[in-house]
Amino acid sequence: MSDLNFTYMAQPPRRYTFQQPKLRAWVEWWCKGSVLNLFCGTTKLNVDEVRVDLDPDVNPDYCTDAYEIVMFCVENGIAFDTLVLDPPNNYRKAKEKYGDRWMGPLVRIRNELPKIMNDGGRVIGFGYGSVGMGKVRGFEKIALCLVCHNGEYNDTIGLVEEMRTRI
Repeated sequence: MSDLNFTYMAQPPRRYTFQQPKLRAWVEWWCKGSVLNLFCGTTKLNVDEVRVDLDPDVNPDYCTDAYEIVMFCVENGIAFDTLVLDPPNNYRKAKEKYGDRWMGPLVRIRNELPKIMNDGGRVIGFGYGSVGMGKVRGFEKIALCLVCHNGEYNDTIGLVEEMRTRI
């Protein structure tokens, strides 16, 4: 059994994940070095981040599809120390935030992320499950955050994984 840092917090739900102050602080604490924040939403993290989102109204640094920016980084040898991956976790959320634009399969993005990471890099991901990047991509889980939103809202799972081997 490995040591896994576990955090539990209660936070009322917000439209954008990082509008929850305790969760935002948790993410900023786990970020290191240069950060690529895919699906960034409105909140700017207090880290050295490049913000990417499809919605121009959230004022991202790059208003484009997450897969397209990842492939641009792959093709141009651009790498980061931390990747924040907070996609809409279901079709309703995607429609709410992005209208008719759909991001497609997240696995396609996950498969490319190791190519744009510096050695020992981290992925901080959010969703309703804890699969994450996984050992098949060379990652080890180091931290988990369970966010209870109360009421009838699903909990959010935050997962920090570090690249241990380059596959």
